[in-house]
Amino acid sequence: MPETRPRYAASDLREFTAATFRHFGLGTDDAAVAAEVLVDADLQGIESHGIAHLPWHFGYVPGLKQGVVNPRPQVKVERESPVAATWDADGGLGVLVGKRAMEAAMAKAADVGIGMVAVRNGRHFGAAGYYAHMAAREDMIGMAMCNVPAIANAAGGLDRVYGTNPIAFGAPIEDEQPFLLDIATTAVAGGKLEIATRQGKPIPEGWAVDSDGKHTPDPTALRQGGALLPLGSSMTTSSYKGYGLGLMVDILTGVLPGAGSALFNERFHQGFWFAAWRIDAFTDPAAFKANMKRMAEHIRATRPESGRESVMIAGDPEWRARRDREANGVPLDEETIQQLTELGAEIGRPFPGAM
Repeated sequence: MPETRPRYAASDLREFTAATFRHFGLGTDDAAVAAEVLVDADLQGIESHGIAHLPWHFGYVPGLKQGVVNPRPQVKVERESPVAATWDADGGLGVLVGKRAMEAAMAKAADVGIGMVAVRNGRHFGAAGYYAHMAAREDMIGMAMCNVPAIANAAGGLDRVYGTNPIAFGAPIEDEQPFLLDIATTAVAGGKLEIATRQGKPIPEGWAVDSDGKHTPDPTALRQGGALLPLGSSMTTSSYKGYGLGLMVDILTGVLPGAGSALFNERFHQGFWFAAWRIDAFTDPAAFKANMKRMAEHIRATRPESGRESVMIAGDPEWRARRDREANGVPLDEETIQQLTELGAEIGRPFPGAM
């Protein structure tokens, strides 16, 4: 459908976000990095993880105000080897610590071919795809994951046992943007329900259930004691696969760095896991990227189903959104605009006007 929402220049959103982070105690450089990561989600069309979170999500301003998020963390390297490390994030802003940890994984990969960093005691780290993309644009393969407090039922169960627990994977392609997969291990990211709530829309069947385990169109289901469903939605359609992947993420991001499962952690404590592989440790990078291009072009040339313009690969919708939003601005919902306007008044920095 045609986009009718007001649009805002990404540069204005980054400046406002950085100013907000500085107001709540971050240093100038750290605030700029955090703003870049957060607004990049909006440019990619991932509105469930962008600037809309800034005024109300406890991983951002409310957490900084209440001491849940540490604006100047003293990150501690608890274990380290040439290929791996475990960090304690000291409650630091997740979008900041996450980027630093991925940079560390990439540095290890640059030295020895493979690098992995697990992080505990982090906070919300935004869109996982940002970190995988960091590696892909440097001719590496990248992965990023995080665990989330339990808001999803087990496959075949009626109780919450794991979070959205996203997985991101990026790989370069010759002469074009990377392959970039960024998925929740639940049927949808929790932010999709936030968007539906802001826009006053029902959610499709298969996304969530109420407290009795019945499918519901109510986007506020999580607030009413309901739960998200695993990727696959039902046992008949293989929800045990999404459930199993979600637990895999919890193991790598929680149990492995020593924090334990997110089931038993403080509500706002999250764990991360980042990995980077240097392609030339395995094969010729030019040949790899050429083979990736051949694969991508073949898939895009296959027949789309009725009503679809074309078949895409992971990352295509995001790159299309980025081209549009870099040129025409980032669309925001009225509720988000109102919240950001109020935040601007609080910090003495007016929220910018629409384009």
